[in-house]
Amino acid sequence: MASGERITKRFSRGRDLWGGLSATLVALPSAIAFGVAIYSPLGPTYGPQGAVAGILGTIALGIVAASLGGAKRLITAPCAPAAAVLSALALDLTGKGIRPDAAILILTLVGLGCGAVQLMLGAIGAGRLIKYMPYP
Repeated sequence: MASGERITKRFSRGRDLWGGLSATLVALPSAIAFGVAIYSPLGPTYGPQGAVAGILGTIALGIVAASLGGAKRLITAPCAPAAAVLSALALDLTGKGIRPDAAILILTLVGLGCGAVQLMLGAIGAGRLIKYMPYP
Protein backbone atom coordinates (compact mmCIF):
# COMPACT_ATOMS: atom_id res chain seq x y z
CA MET A 1 0.00 0.00 0.00
CA ALA A 2 1.42 3.37 -0.93
CA SER A 3 1.98 6.10 1.61
CA GLY A 4 -0.82 8.26 0.18
CA GLU A 5 -3.33 5.43 0.46
CA ARG A 6 -2.45 4.88 4.13
CA ILE A 7 -2.92 8.58 4.89
CA THR A 8 -6.28 8.61 3.08
CA LYS A 9 -7.44 5.51 4.95
CA ARG A 10 -6.32 6.97 8.30
CA PHE A 11 -8.10 10.26 7.49
CA SER A 12 -11.28 8.34 6.61
CA ARG A 13 -11.23 6.59 10.00
CA GLY A 14 -10.91 9.96 11.70
CA ARG A 15 -13.95 11.25 9.82
CA ASP A 16 -15.91 8.19 10.94
CA LEU A 17 -14.89 8.88 14.53
CA TRP A 18 -15.92 12.55 14.41
CA GLY A 19 -19.08 11.67 12.49
CA GLY A 20 -20.05 9.14 15.16
CA LEU A 21 -19.35 11.65 17.91
CA SER A 22 -21.41 14.38 16.27
CA ALA A 23 -24.29 11.96 15.58
CA THR A 24 -24.20 10.93 19.23
CA LEU A 25 -24.41 14.53 20.40
CA VAL A 26 -27.28 15.31 18.03
CA ALA A 27 -29.24 12.21 19.05
CA LEU A 28 -28.70 12.65 22.79
CA PRO A 29 -31.69 14.92 23.62
CA SER A 30 -34.22 12.74 21.82
CA ALA A 31 -32.73 9.58 23.32
CA ILE A 32 -33.09 11.02 26.83
CA ALA A 33 -36.70 11.98 26.11
CA PHE A 34 -37.53 8.56 24.66
CA GLY A 35 -35.88 6.82 27.63
CA VAL A 36 -37.95 8.84 30.07
CA ALA A 37 -41.11 8.18 28.04
CA ILE A 38 -40.47 4.43 28.03
CA TYR A 39 -39.57 4.10 31.72
CA SER A 40 -42.17 6.53 33.14
CA PRO A 41 -45.07 4.03 33.03
CA LEU A 42 -43.10 1.88 35.49
CA GLY A 43 -43.45 4.55 38.18
CA PRO A 44 -42.36 8.09 38.98
CA THR A 45 -38.96 7.03 40.28
CA TYR A 46 -38.01 5.30 37.01
CA GLY A 47 -37.90 8.42 34.81
CA PRO A 48 -34.28 9.23 35.71
CA GLN A 49 -33.30 5.62 35.00
CA GLY A 50 -34.87 6.03 31.57
CA ALA A 51 -32.78 9.14 30.99
CA VAL A 52 -29.61 7.24 31.88
CA ALA A 53 -30.69 4.36 29.63
CA GLY A 54 -31.15 6.83 26.77
CA ILE A 55 -27.71 8.33 27.35
CA LEU A 56 -26.01 4.92 27.51
CA GLY A 57 -27.86 3.69 24.43
CA THR A 58 -26.87 6.74 22.42
CA ILE A 59 -23.23 6.39 23.44
CA ALA A 60 -23.26 2.70 22.50
CA LEU A 61 -24.83 3.47 19.11
CA GLY A 62 -22.28 6.20 18.47
CA ILE A 63 -19.39 3.86 19.25
CA VAL A 64 -20.77 1.06 17.09
CA ALA A 65 -21.57 3.36 14.17
CA ALA A 66 -18.17 5.03 14.30
CA SER A 67 -16.20 1.80 14.64
CA LEU A 68 -18.03 -0.15 11.94
CA GLY A 69 -18.31 2.71 9.48
CA GLY A 70 -21.45 2.80 7.44
CA ALA A 71 -23.19 3.67 4.24
CA LYS A 72 -23.69 7.19 2.95
CA ARG A 73 -27.37 7.14 3.81
CA LEU A 74 -27.17 5.21 7.09
CA ILE A 75 -28.76 6.93 10.08
CA THR A 76 -28.11 5.79 13.63
CA ALA A 77 -30.52 7.56 15.92
CA PRO A 78 -33.35 6.92 18.37
CA CYS A 79 -36.63 5.94 16.76
CA ALA A 80 -39.92 7.49 17.86
CA PRO A 81 -42.13 4.57 16.71
CA ALA A 82 -39.97 2.11 18.64
CA ALA A 83 -40.23 4.31 21.74
CA ALA A 84 -44.01 4.39 21.36
CA VAL A 85 -44.21 0.60 21.10
CA LEU A 86 -41.89 0.09 24.08
CA SER A 87 -43.91 2.62 26.12
CA ALA A 88 -47.08 0.70 25.32
CA LEU A 89 -45.35 -2.53 26.32
CA ALA A 90 -44.24 -0.96 29.61
CA LEU A 91 -47.83 0.19 30.26
CA ASP A 92 -49.13 -3.29 29.50
CA LEU A 93 -46.57 -4.94 31.76
CA THR A 94 -47.39 -2.64 34.70
CA GLY A 95 -51.10 -3.17 34.06
CA LYS A 96 -50.56 -6.91 34.44
CA GLY A 97 -48.88 -6.39 37.82
CA ILE A 98 -45.33 -7.23 36.74
CA ARG A 99 -42.71 -5.69 39.02
CA PRO A 100 -40.80 -2.72 37.52
CA ASP A 101 -37.41 -4.45 37.71
CA ALA A 102 -38.80 -7.44 35.81
CA ALA A 103 -40.41 -5.07 33.30
CA ILE A 104 -37.05 -3.37 32.69
CA LEU A 105 -35.51 -6.79 32.03
CA ILE A 106 -38.30 -7.65 29.60
CA LEU A 107 -37.90 -4.30 27.79
CA THR A 108 -34.14 -4.90 27.54
CA LEU A 109 -34.67 -8.40 26.16
CA VAL A 110 -37.15 -7.10 23.60
CA GLY A 111 -34.60 -4.51 22.44
CA LEU A 112 -31.81 -7.08 22.23
CA GLY A 113 -34.09 -9.50 20.39
CA CYS A 114 -34.99 -6.84 17.82
CA GLY A 115 -31.29 -6.09 17.33
CA ALA A 116 -30.56 -9.79 16.85
CA VAL A 117 -33.28 -10.05 14.19
CA GLN A 118 -31.81 -7.02 12.38
CA LEU A 119 -28.33 -8.57 12.47
CA MET A 120 -29.72 -11.85 11.11
CA LEU A 121 -31.56 -10.05 8.30
CA GLY A 122 -28.36 -8.19 7.43
CA ALA A 123 -26.33 -11.42 7.46
CA ILE A 124 -28.66 -13.16 5.03
CA GLY A 125 -28.76 -10.13 2.75
CA ALA A 126 -32.40 -9.13 3.21
CA GLY A 127 -31.45 -5.55 2.33
CA ARG A 128 -31.48 -6.53 -1.33
CA LEU A 129 -35.28 -6.65 -1.14
CA ILE A 130 -35.37 -2.84 -1.07
CA LYS A 131 -35.20 -2.85 -4.86
CA TYR A 132 -38.80 -4.11 -4.89
CA MET A 133 -40.08 -1.08 -2.97
CA PRO A 134 -41.65 1.58 -5.15
CA TYR A 135 -39.84 4.88 -5.31
CA PRO A 136 -42.13 7.71 -4.12
